[in-house]
Amino acid sequence: MLGVSHATSGAALGLAVAGYAPAVLGVSPAAGTVVTFAAVCAGAALLPDLDHPSSTVTRHFTVASFVASRVVRPLSGLVYRLTRAPRDTGRGTHRGLTHTVVGAVLLGLAVTLASARWGAPVLIGTLFVCLALAIKGLDAIVPGPPSLVIAAALTFAVQRYLPGGTAGTAGWLGVAVTLGMVVHSVGDAVTSSGAPLLWPLTIRRRRWYPVGSPRAVRFRTGGRVEAWVVAPALTVATFVLAMLVVPGVAPVLQEMMGT
Repeated sequence: MLGVSHATSGAALGLAVAGYAPAVLGVSPAAGTVVTFAAVCAGAALLPDLDHPSSTVTRHFTVASFVASRVVRPLSGLVYRLTRAPRDTGRGTHRGLTHTVVGAVLLGLAVTLASARWGAPVLIGTLFVCLALAIKGLDAIVPGPPSLVIAAALTFAVQRYLPGGTAGTAGWLGVAVTLGMVVHSVGDAVTSSGAPLLWPLTIRRRRWYPVGSPRAVRFRTGGRVEAWVVAPALTVATFVLAMLVVPGVAPVLQEMMGT
């Protein structure tokens, strides 16, 4: 899928999880917690494409993302070669390790451990990077925004003005990273190519089996179905969920509509 679809699918999932999951435990999340979780999920939904040299996250972010891509691609290819099954084909450098549930869990675990060790700098840094990535993913809606500047301003606003800030996500920010990466791969799985979500399980003598939806409901990346149905639906879902689950948003909107 395109960057805008990945970003909005991550945002919608993040809002749903942060907004409704705490209720199971009888907890009411603060606005800053919900926004931080959703923003990180949205940005992480672009991370898997670091394994593609021409992706938005690789070419249109910073030098750091270009360098990261130069590390991720050969690493993914190496893991592919070491674990490939008899019927696996290709090189595994794109839609490889970063497009698996295992890869997403490992990166999420790394973020969790880092935040437990270094605290606020990791939480704030993760929010900033993911916000910048999400903004880049929305280039199709807002062409060419200065993502780093906007991300810095939004990170400051979340930390300074929203109740809870980033502190409320301590201990489970890695979950947002994992969910964002997984929803990216699920999105790719409903396109024509599929994604190796279930690696290293062997399916039809392939460990890198491209899991996909039924052919009748698959669509082409950037095609009419995505442009006119999928992307708008995800955008609407994101706005609706934000109104429903972010504390304080609904009353403000009701007051605005009333005036």
